[in-house]
Parts: sequence; C-alpha cells; structure tokens
Amino acid sequence: MSPEKRLIIIDDEVTLLAVLQEFLQQFGLEVFTYESMPDLRRELEERRPHAVLCDIVLPGISGIEILKEIKRIDRRIPVIMMTGYAEEKERLESLSNGAYALLTKPFKSFEELYHIVNNSMDHYREVLRTEELTAQVEERFRRETINILELEFLKSLQHMIGETEDPAFVLRNTYTLLGSFLEFDFFGAMLVGGQEADIHIFPQTGGNPELQRSMVSVLAGAGGAQGRNLTPEAASVVSELKATNRLYGYAALYRREPFNEEEASIFTRFCSHIALTLEKISLFEEIRTLSRHDGLTGVFNHACIVGELAAEIERAKRYDSPFSVILFDVDDFKLVNDRCGHLAGDQVLKSVTKTMKENLRSIDRLGRYGGEEFLVILPETDIDKARLVAERLRVAVAGAVIDDGDDRIHVTVSAGLASYAPGLLENDLIKKADDNLYRAKTEGKNRIYYEDFR
Repeated sequence: MSPEKRLIIIDDEVTLLAVLQEFLQQFGLEVFTYESMPDLRRELEERRPHAVLCDIVLPGISGIEILKEIKRIDRRIPVIMMTGYAEEKERLESLSNGAYALLTKPFKSFEELYHIVNNSMDHYREVLRTEELTAQVEERFRRETINILELEFLKSLQHMIGETEDPAFVLRNTYTLLGSFLEFDFFGAMLVGGQEADIHIFPQTGGNPELQRSMVSVLAGAGGAQGRNLTPEAASVVSELKATNRLYGYAALYRREPFNEEEASIFTRFCSHIALTLEKISLFEEIRTLSRHDGLTGVFNHACIVGELAAEIERAKRYDSPFSVILFDVDDFKLVNDRCGHLAGDQVLKSVTKTMKENLRSIDRLGRYGGEEFLVILPETDIDKARLVAERLRVAVAGAVIDDGDDRIHVTVSAGLASYAPGLLENDLIKKADDNLYRAKTEGKNRIYYEDFR
C-alpha cells in the first residue's frame, strides 16, 4: 500500500472514528478524522485527500450538504456516504449528488469497506494521472504542434468511463474516432480473458467471408507480437491492448495498401489509450458490483434486494403481472456459531445461498436481507407456484451436507411467503412474508408458511 493515499473521515461517532482510523492505517492509509464539518475548502487543499468517507447524519448539518459542497469544490474527489438506516430517498439523493458508494452501518465487513475505499482512491489517482498525462500531451502538442486530434481521442475515451460497462461500445466508438487519424478500411479487436475470445470487426465485412476469415486469422494469430501482418486480402497492423500488467486482447487495422512505420506507431499509442479505458471500465464495474452485493455470500445485499423488490412492484403495476416473495431464515443458526464457530457459520451461509441459486431461475432474484435471512423475488409467479418453489428450496437445503473440516453440518430453513396485490408496497410484502416466517418458526421450523393477512 502506498503511503501517499490520504483519506478524510467525517462522523460524529468518536469510537467509530478511532476504530476506522486504526484499521485503515494498518493498510498504509493516512487518515484524517473530524467529528463535525470542517472548513472543507481549507482541509481539501491542505490534506489533498484521495477519498472522503462521510456519515449522512451529522450534528447541525446533513451529510448530503457536505457531499454537495465537496463536489462544488472538486467534483473528482470520490465521496463514500455512510448511514445507519439505508432509506431509499437518502440513498437516491446521495447517488444523484455524485456519491461514489453508499455503505450501511454497522458494516458487514471492515475488509469490504477498505476494498471499496481503496478502489475509489485508485480510481481517483487514475483520474489525476490521466489529467496529468493529458496536460503533458497538451504541452507536447503545443510545443511540437502535433495533431490535436489525439488529445480529443483520449478525452473521448475518458468520457466513456462510468457511462458504459460494455467493451464493444468502446470499440465501436474507437472505430469512429480512429477514422480521423488513419486511413483504413476495417478495424478489428479480439478481447481475451473469458473462456472464448470475443472478436469485433467494424464495419461488417458484408458478403466477403474470405476477408472475414483473414481478419479473424490475423487477430487470433497475433500472439502478442506488434507490427504488420499481411494476408492475401488485406495489409494489417496489429497491437496489444495492454494496461498495467493485464492483457485485454489485440486490435488491428486493415486496408489494401501496407501501413508505414509512423502509422503503426500512432496505432500502437492509441491502443494503449483504449486498453487504459477498458481497465478503468472494469474497475468501475468491480466497484459497482461490490456496492450491490453481499461481501460474504455474493448475492444482492439488503439495500439492493429491497430496491429490486420496489422495481418488481413497478413492473407488476405496469404489466398487471403476478409475483411472489419468500423470506427464508436459517433455523437455529446461533447454535451453529456457538458449536462450530463463526467461520463455520459463514460457510453455512455461503452453502445455503449456493443451494438456493442452483434451484432458482435466472429471472429470480436472491438477496441477503440481514444476518441469516434471505429474500427471494419470484417474477411471474403466483402464490401456488411460489409454494412449490419454496418447498423445493427447503428440501434442497435440508438435503445438503456442508463440510467444515472434520465436521459435516446439516441445516434447515423456514420460510414465509407473500404474493403481490395491487396497492402493496415493498415494506408491506416484506412484513407479510416476515409474519408468515414467524408462524413457520413457531410451528416447528424446517417448514414454509403462507397466510393472506389482508
């Protein structure tokens, strides 16, 4: 961890400030803490933080106002908001005013908090680095009167960060931008990293399958070597798409006439810009995933699954379609922690979510509602079908064996069901499911329960 990373924390909980400062400093962060709003302009100028961690509720002022003021001073600084109650209004207000992420207190994991803070700092440092590089490029262009269009190319790529998570979108726009710099007939790229290579060629080759095969062959045979490769149908120049230590793939230009050394150099330089953009988009997506998913189980976290439920209610109102929810609870989970330890308890929660995901449809949504409770949203599912799903999940969990070293753990779950009816809000559905879950628990556990309380 670089000691250059600096963090400001604003929270009126003195104990939490001390805990966070001690925890984060062990990773090399320089942490400045404040119990109330400081002179932000002065502190930002003097401390030059790479991120700000701020509570939403503070004495005499809303954390949202602090967020707005920071963004007025410097919109680039990532601000991570904290709240002890993740109400949708404040969540949306935080994100709409530029918050980098919203964390709910108490934190599920300090390690997850550090990961989000550290990633936000890395992104901000990359923004500063990009701006520094841009300034250097601008100065070089001014001194050497190099074509200013390269700077516009770089800026156009930077604008895509945070706006898309689709590499194909970047490549499609790159094809358009490159036309201002180089003469070519086709632009192709092969992205690696998955089980299969993903090849894109712009524009489409139309009715010339031989040319298509030649272009694919050049990309597939690139092997990391830069330079010119000739095919019977076209001359080509190929370059790596590589940023830091990660290879994203290869890119190539094609035309009838061979490319000269200067053109190859320009294309290689632009490919480094493309790779850096792909890297930043990947980082953005990683952070977005962390902010939406539970750090232990990988399913949606509380705020996200409740948001998914609200969205499903809106869809049901628009299309008059049924859906149901199931609220599961792991039976006697405290006994697992007490007898086998909390690590075994974590293994149980991960196993239960894995079993549930294996027995749900791709359109169903699963989230950790809290502790050992899980909420399942079943679109296009009435209560009778939901009963079958809940019973299938209950049986699957009861039949699973969880290996924890020398121990083989068996657990069961209880479930409460609720089905959407016009006029119900997400809290109404959750309460109905929770009431039914309570009945399932009191009637012996390891069972499902449904009763319409309307």
